[in-house]
Amino acid sequence: MAWYPENCPLCAAPVGFGLNAVPDQVCCPSCGCRIEGAMFLLDFWERERTAIELSLSRPVTLETRLRELASDSLVVVELVMLLEGEMKVLVSDGDYEGLSDSQSVRELLSRLSYYVDAGRY
Repeated sequence: MAWYPENCPLCAAPVGFGLNAVPDQVCCPSCGCRIEGAMFLLDFWERERTAIELSLSRPVTLETRLRELASDSLVVVELVMLLEGEMKVLVSDGDYEGLSDSQSVRELLSRLSYYVDAGRY
């Protein structure tokens, strides 16, 4: 059985798990991220933050607004490319547009949490 935090790894909201919860489908009631995917993404973010900032040529936090960066779609593509080296990311070409609608890096990671196959990397 998988271990899950008491609070969402992305927004810190309390997360309650029902007895019938399917572990890989447990979502945060506040931000909506898939908890398992968010845990792996946040761990990845912390380990690779320097590389991410170098590839974007500026400091980036979870609160950074995507529109402040050079190109929203480029940010999404670069982040997914970095992720693909770490874990299985299942993002189709059509899904990039929805990801690019994210307002902040935190929201982008929340949306990406549904595309990470964290158990098979």
